[in-house]
Amino acid sequence: MTTELIDDSQLARLVDVGLAAAHLGRPGEARAIFENLLAARPEHTPAKIGRAFTYLVSNDFGKAEAILRDEVLAGNPKDAEALALLGLALSFGGKREEAARALERVPADSSASRLVQAISALAV
Repeated sequence: MTTELIDDSQLARLVDVGLAAAHLGRPGEARAIFENLLAARPEHTPAKIGRAFTYLVSNDFGKAEAILRDEVLAGNPKDAEALALLGLALSFGGKREEAARALERVPADSSASRLVQAISALAV
């Protein structure tokens, strides 16, 4: 997959397809989609976050955490969606205090704040 073959609208739809595959219990196929997207657009943050999500749904919380910290938050420490998913990965990985600190950093006015509320309801 090359950059010239995919426009921004198609890229967004492919991210949606990857997330749908992960939600449907097909994390391997989802991960392949995200890795191909990142081969074409290495700096595409939604694809990085989607790739991390595939590890989250595979119970590889450490790998999800590493991707979110090293590939997303290292470049943008205020990325609300990455912070919310990091909180989820940390919580599921048993790192509840770290999870709470990550979730506190999610801006209340962001779309990711709803995810934070849902995570908090699960007793992070």
